[in-house]
Amino acid sequence: MMPIIIKCHSCGFVFYNDQQLKSVDEVLRQWGGYRCPVCLSPLSKAPIAMRVKG
Repeated sequence: MMPIIIKCHSCGFVFYNDQQLKSVDEVLRQWGGYRCPVCLSPLSKAPIAMRVKG
């Protein structure tokens, strides 16, 4: 099974890196939900980019 990684599109800060599936909303809520804690970029629940490796 491949890991699920959710990270900031601006600075690359990793919010989540695990094999258990979690919603983006749930992960961002744990971090305050509005801005990246590192670069302060606004966060969106809609993915900017998605990559699937196989």
